[in-house]
Amino acid sequence: MNSRAPILSDIPAAARMSAEDYLAAPQSEQKSDLIEGVFVMALPATIEHEDLVMFIGTLMRSFVAARRLGLVLGPNAAYRLSEMNVYQPDISFLSAERRHLAGEVYVDGAPDLAVEIVSPSSRQYDLVEKRINYGRFGAKEYWLVDPIERTVTLYVNVNGEMTPLPPQEGALHSQVLPGFWLRPEWIFPPEGVERPSELEIARQQGLI
Repeated sequence: MNSRAPILSDIPAAARMSAEDYLAAPQSEQKSDLIEGVFVMALPATIEHEDLVMFIGTLMRSFVAARRLGLVLGPNAAYRLSEMNVYQPDISFLSAERRHLAGEVYVDGAPDLAVEIVSPSSRQYDLVEKRINYGRFGAKEYWLVDPIERTVTLYVNVNGEMTPLPPQEGALHSQVLPGFWLRPEWIFPPEGVERPSELEIARQQGLI
């Protein structure tokens, strides 16, 4: 199986599709994205990828639910960013103030916060196209989790561009979810060290 991401500039205009066509296509019900009019199907996720989605998603969902801030959604929630871009981030947050943008099938706009777990086939898209377009089309925050490099990068939207936000005292602090913070070593613990449980982290975040 070819895991190399196709170069979007090489795709002819005739092979591209609109957001409406993508959302109406049966294939969009599976994990995929429309990136600059190009339909990109996700490869089957690794066990590590799914574990990270569940771990980070649980932490974020618990925090948001406790404070009634909005919705935390999983990898099949679609966001229509523009006429040529519809993304299904691995984890996303939609604030209560923007809940009205969510229809039955998709959200008409960018998420307030998106989390993408990098895979070999998605690296180019996650690092470049998605990062640029999340900034262009109004996402406020972008968390990029890279199991290959074992890094976590937090980007915040500054004038339409996603800009890295440095850690503070070894932790990444969300600007969209004040009070929500994570230590990269919780996500990628050193060899021989166990990851803390969701309950332990909830205590450290002051939820319980």
